[in-house]
Formats: sequence, structure tokens, C-alpha cells
Amino acid sequence: MRASFRATVSTSALLIAGAVAAQTTTPPEAVSPPTSQIAPPSTSPSQEQPVAAGAPVQSDGVAEGDASQEGGQEIIVTGFRSSLQKALNVKKTEAGAVDAILAEDMADFPDLNLAESIQRLPGVTIERDAGQGRTISVRGLSADFTRVRINGLEAQAAVGGNRSRGFDFSIFASELFNSVTVRKTQSAEIEEGSLGATVDLQTGRPLDFKAGFDAALSTQGSYNDLSKKVLPRIAGLVSWTNDDQTWGGLISLAYSERKPTSESFNTTRWQAGSSAQAYGTNANFAGCTICATPAQRAEVLNAFYPRIPRYTFGQFSEDRMGITASLQWKPSDRTEVSIDALHSRFNQEFESPNIEAISFSRSTATGVRETIVRDYEIDREKNVISYGVFDRVDVRSENGFDRNESRFTQVSLNARHQFSDKFRGQLKLGKSKAEALTPTSISYQFDVNNVNGYTYDFRNNDRLPLIKYGFDVTDPSKFTLTEVRASEGGAIYDLESAAAAVAYKFDDVFELKLGGERRGYGFNSFGRQRNRVLSAAEQIVSVGNIGKLASLDGKLAIPNGADLSYITPDIWKTTEAIGLYKNFPLVPTYNGFREVSETDTGAYAQLDFAQPFGGTTLRGNVGLRYARTETASSGFLNTTYVTVDNKYEDWLPSANLALDATDRLVFRFGVAKVMSRPTLSNLTPGGSLNTSGQTISYGNPLLEPFRAKNVDLAAEWYFAPESLLAVAVFYKKIDSFIASDISFLPYRELGLPDSLLVGTPSSPDQIFQVTRNINGTGGTLKGVEFQYQQPFKFLPAPFDNLGFIGNYTYVDSRVNYRTVADPLYNRLTGQSKNLFNATLYYEVKGFSARVSAAYRDAYLVSFPGGNGNTEEGIKGATNIDAAIRYDLTPKFSLTLEGVNLTDTYSDRYADVTDRVSNYRHFGREILFGLRWRY
Repeated sequence: MRASFRATVSTSALLIAGAVAAQTTTPPEAVSPPTSQIAPPSTSPSQEQPVAAGAPVQSDGVAEGDASQEGGQEIIVTGFRSSLQKALNVKKTEAGAVDAILAEDMADFPDLNLAESIQRLPGVTIERDAGQGRTISVRGLSADFTRVRINGLEAQAAVGGNRSRGFDFSIFASELFNSVTVRKTQSAEIEEGSLGATVDLQTGRPLDFKAGFDAALSTQGSYNDLSKKVLPRIAGLVSWTNDDQTWGGLISLAYSERKPTSESFNTTRWQAGSSAQAYGTNANFAGCTICATPAQRAEVLNAFYPRIPRYTFGQFSEDRMGITASLQWKPSDRTEVSIDALHSRFNQEFESPNIEAISFSRSTATGVRETIVRDYEIDREKNVISYGVFDRVDVRSENGFDRNESRFTQVSLNARHQFSDKFRGQLKLGKSKAEALTPTSISYQFDVNNVNGYTYDFRNNDRLPLIKYGFDVTDPSKFTLTEVRASEGGAIYDLESAAAAVAYKFDDVFELKLGGERRGYGFNSFGRQRNRVLSAAEQIVSVGNIGKLASLDGKLAIPNGADLSYITPDIWKTTEAIGLYKNFPLVPTYNGFREVSETDTGAYAQLDFAQPFGGTTLRGNVGLRYARTETASSGFLNTTYVTVDNKYEDWLPSANLALDATDRLVFRFGVAKVMSRPTLSNLTPGGSLNTSGQTISYGNPLLEPFRAKNVDLAAEWYFAPESLLAVAVFYKKIDSFIASDISFLPYRELGLPDSLLVGTPSSPDQIFQVTRNINGTGGTLKGVEFQYQQPFKFLPAPFDNLGFIGNYTYVDSRVNYRTVADPLYNRLTGQSKNLFNATLYYEVKGFSARVSAAYRDAYLVSFPGGNGNTEEGIKGATNIDAAIRYDLTPKFSLTLEGVNLTDTYSDRYADVTDRVSNYRHFGREILFGLRWRY
């Protein structure tokens, strides 16, 4: 018996590759199509039957049923190509715009987590942190506008300081899932809550595999060329079903460790003074000894200088563990019940020593206002002091340590039953809990004040300057411990879901679906801190016993002569020396305590149809969804805990049409009204209230959701087996974005309790100056996607084993975050105009190789950029990954993979003049391993 092994770790894929050696047919009822709330027993005669994730594949990598005709000859599709063909089948037979990744596909990419896999799809890009993907953006809309379902039920996963609705994929290993489906158009049966896309994640189930016992094991070593450490990555799966495949159980496990290193230079933006004001005022320097003329003085005071120029060296330590379990019972073709459980844990520790000129960020008499410019040069194109020598500069050596602990657990039940040939129903129940905790966050500051001769020089490199501090930064006697910052906090998300649906098939053309669901959503966050600026009596002068030497000696091309080794706080020695946990009591951070309790109730009616006429088939759906949202938002207003209720309703019509013009050409049209609920951080009523001055600053628990109208058009040409050429055009009219606003309103219109005014000079009719978030004006988003994939079987040998998968997306937006038109606020943050993904693969029996590139254009992070900068954003970047697999025997394979082979830097800039904000890299990741399948 032969076995086919793929190019990255995915135990699910390993099992799929050999799951049905003993079977002769693939039972269609063993596959749960991902197309709807209620999976139909069959498709119309004009449609192809989609092959869903987990469809069994022969032991030599041949997907049963994945044979196609070309020139009268049967073509057997194998291995990686098989997974691509099955994904095309899913895309082709859907009524709406859908893209899918199946287990074989994910298994053929060198992906550190699930986000890395999803970025291969058209219109999808990711946000990276610590060298790996965390959240996704679909067609220019960020993670807050994307809903994620796991095993058919909505889920929320968060890591670290996440306080939004955005789903953090970094908590999951890609090995835990069999399929990913991204739905870019809306239908009534898909729950509301997304402006961008709905992402369905499906874990493995036992009846997806062959009868009897099956198992797989994969081991890898992961090497980072900055940290120079080799760490384990292990995955395994065990599945069993009875001979009749009427019931079975499955369990899978994935564990990995990483210790990436980050190296960077950052400025925390730039700022400027003003020649219209005197030396030593606001953000002006105290003087300029070389400024002999008023013109030179004006030039220096009007130019931008870095707020906190510093090199940073970060050391991460991560471990991720995930486990899935599934019990499946299928007594007949008419009944199926599945119980699925998923648990994932992701722990991360991070230490970040750095040394910096802290004076420039302090617009105070002890900061930049006492700093003197001794020498300088101006880059007039960027209007920055590109070279400077300064006296009376305060230098700070700082070290911080954070520990994040993140957990996600979900248990769900899916049951469906075919009551008759025309009537069927489905029930879904589930509960999930996500915890994003930071139990430890500590930083200490060593200061040296009024240093003369501090120098920075950007003249030869505008990203990596020469920095000299003007004294021996390795001498611990120069430093004094002056400040302590320590905190703990976290957020907990609870979600309970119940959904039921029925479908009645009138005839071969029409089917009516009715259903509804209710979700209970709970969010609460907390925070406490031990921060203190130390008094003179508490300070530790000469830090030899609590300091350590830090060195930045990696691969940054830092100019020769820079000070790269320095004394920095030793976190644990300093903690013990000052008695942090004994002498520094925890104090609540009132703004950190907030709660949102939300109940979402939905119901829908949808009519599906498939009507042949004139040699074509028109199929699709039209429907209406009702959604009711009820929220109770809580937070501290000053020191009083306040709760405010809100509710709103939405009627959301939608329609999707697919015209099968020929058996290879499909035209699509989709239109829908959609909504996405406000981010959690914006709903808190917490803030500050001044009843004597009649001012209030707080969040807004009365916010309405984001609402939009979507239109999608597409044409797809399946011109050859395993091949696609497609174009899609999309347009979104977004009614409003959340905007910050200052207005004057009666207190009674704010939704806050009158009890807050008892005993004060104010009354409910009093006019207050109110600073809060509101539903501002909106805008438009439009774009186009192109897809092309094809195996190059037309080339002469050996090039006929090559193939290509690629997509390109263009997105443009014209939005307004404010309440009135403002030309500076007309671009969507987080949106890249141009995205592309490309993979070239080569596959023969026993060997495969891939190289993949993912590119995204520059995008905005914020605007204005703060401190007088027009904007802040991140430059475009390309990430290149590759993988090679060689089969030693039918049961064992060797793998070699590379992630971020070009060591791509993240280049964050400030202002349209391109001033460096943060120039950072994490190095390359090389993985080598061995795989075995039972």
C-alpha cells in the first residue's frame, strides 16, 4: 500500500491521504457539505456534487470520485492537485461567492498557524505579530468585520490584550482543521454580523475516514535564524469507526514551541517644535548653540525629531497546544449526530530591553525643554533633523516582561434528520469560552539625566541610524532605578449558541428553508496595576546588583560605532530587591473593568431554486433575515459602576444567483443588506464625569451597528480539469463608521442613570460637553479579484508536473470616520490597495516542492498620525515560503520547509514624507521533520 505525504504538518491531511485503501466507494452521506445550515441530501441534476473537506482519499493520494475527462481519457487527480480540484468543486457548486482550503491544501503550505493558511485565498490578507499571522482582513475590511464559525457555530478567540470582536487565529495550529471556507457574500441562512466575510472552520470527524483504526504522527524541528534555537513541533491523530461506519470516535493533538527573536529600531513617531515660540516652551528645545541666525533657529525648531529613538531587542517564548475530539453516530443515511470538542492553549512570554533618549518625548521643563542642540543637519525633503548632537539629554534603559495566557474551549452538537424525501431538519447547540489573560506585565526604568554629547545620525541610513549616548552605557554605576510599572489584566469571552432549521423541497426546482438561532454573548475585562514613580528614598542608585548586560548583535545593519551593549534592568533581581509584590499594592485601573452582555436573536426564511432552461441552469437563493440585538454595557464612570441597556433590530434581505451558462462557465450575482455590531471597546460607558464643569468623556453604549449594502458580480471559467480563470467585482456602501465626537447635549440623552447627578449642581436637563464615540458618516468600498490556477500538463516532460495557483485583488475605499466631510479622513485603515498570492508547485510520485509568495500593499494604521504627522502606516511587503517533501517509504516521509525566506522586515512609517516609526524583523523559520502514517 502506497502513501502520499504532504509538505507541511497536518495530521488530518495525512490520514485523508490514505484513509480509504479498504473502501471502493465514498459514501456521500459521510460528508457534511459546508454550504448551508441544512445540508441537502443531493444537488440538482445540473450541479456537481461538492466534495467537502475530509472526503476520503485512496492510500496513494487519489481522491475517489476525483477523476475527470479530457480528450476522452480519464485523468486521475492525485495528492495536492486532488485537494485543489475539490476546492474548485466547492466553489463552483455554491450559489454565493466562496473560496475554500481543504486539508490537503493546508498540508502543502509551510504555515505556522491557521491565519497563514487562510491568507492564500483571494482578497484575504493577515496582520502579523511575533513573526506569525494573527488576524485576517477580507477585501479591505479588518477582523472586526469578519465572523468566524467553528463546526458551524460562531466563535470568538482572543490572545493577549485583545478587546475587540476580531478573531485571533494565532491560538490555533492549522493541523487541527480539515477545511476552511470563506464566504464573501451573504445569504439569509448565514448568521448576521459580517461586513467582510464569514469564515467556517471544520475539525476532523471519524466518519470522514476509513472503517477501523487509523493513526498518524508528525514530528518536526523548528529553527529560527535569529534566536538560533531548534524547538519541537508535534502532531498526531487517532481515529476509529466500526465496520459499518455507523459510529466512531476521533482525537487529534498538536503541540509546538517557538522562541523567535525580534530586532528593531523605532522612534514612536516624530514631533516638532515651533519657531513662533520661545526656546524651552512646548515641544521646543532649550537652545541651539550653533544657530547663528534667525533662519537657522527657525529651521531647527520647525523640523521634526524622533520622540523616542531606540534599538530594541525582543525575546519571545511561545508554546501552543491544541486538541480536538469527535464522536459521530450515523445509524442510517437519514440521521447523523456529531459531538465535537476543541481546546487550544497559547502561552507567550516576551522580554524587551532597550535604551533610549527619553527627553525628546517629554514636552516638559525636565525633558526636551531643557535639551540643547549642539550640532545638526536638516533633511529638507522630510523636514527632519537627520543628524544631531545634543546636551542635557535624559537617557533611559528600560526592560519589560509580559506573560500572556490564552485559552479557547468549545463543545458543540450537530444533529440532522431526514424526516421524508422532502422534509429535513437540523439542530445545533454549543458553548465556547475564550480567555485572553496577562497575569504578569512588569517593566523597570534605569535613568541617567542631563547627559552631554548624545548623538543620532540618519544621514547614511534613514531606517537604521548611528546612536551614541555620550557616556559608558555599560557602567551600572551611572544608572538609577526611578520607576516601576507592573500590572495584570485580561478579558474573558463566553458564547452560548442554539440554532434550529428545517427545509421542505417542493419539487426539483424549489426548496424552502426556515430557521432561527439565539446567541448569548458575554464579555468582561479587568485590570489592576502597581505603577509608581519612585521617591528619592525609594530609588536605587548604582544598579550593579539589579542590572544585567543586554546586547543587540543580530542581523540589523547598524552603522559601525553605535552603542549596542548596555546595562538594563534584570526583571527578577529587581522584583526581589524592591519587594514588588509586598511593597507595591495592586490598585484597580477603573477603565480596565468593563462588561458587555449581548443577546442576539435571529430568524430567516430562504427560498433555494435551480431551474434549467435553454441549455443553462439558473440556481441560487433569495431570503430575508431578522436580527434583534440586546446589550447591557457596564463600566466605571469615575469610580461608579454604570450599566446601560440598548437594543436594535435589523431586517436583512439577500439574494444570490448563479447561472451555469455551460458546464464550465458560471456567472454570479449577489446582493445583500448586512450589519456588523460595534467593537466591544467602544460600548463601555466607562470614563470620567465632571458634574460641576458639566463635561463627560466616555464610550457609548447606545451605538448602533455598522450597516452596509453589498453587490457582487463574478464570472468563473473552469476551462480545463483542475483549472480556473475567474474575475469578481464587489461594491459595498457602508452607512456609517464609528467616529469620535465632541458635542453639547442634555444629560438625559446620554443613556446614563440620573443617580450619578444626585447631590451635584447638575440636573438631567443640564447641557454637558460630551466626548464620545458616535455613528458617524460612512463611505464606499469597491474592488476586483482575479484568480488563475492550472496544472501545466501541456508542457513537455518534466515540466508537465508543474502547476500554478495565483490571485490578485484590488481594493479602493472612500470613507469618512467623522461626522462631517473631511478630505484627510477618506481612507479605510488596515486596507491595502493591492494584494496577490502566487504558488508554483512541482509534484511527481514520491516527491513534491512548492514556493509561495504573499504580497500586500502599504496600508494606514491611523490618521492623523499624531504629534503633527499626517498619518501612520505600514509599507508593503512580500513574504516567501517554500516546502519540499520526499517519501522514504510508503509510510515515512521527510519534509523541509522555510517560512519568510527573504527575512522580510515590517516597515512602519510616520507622515507622507516617510519618517521611520518602527523597522522590525523576526528572521527566517526553517522546519525539518519526519512523518508516519499507520
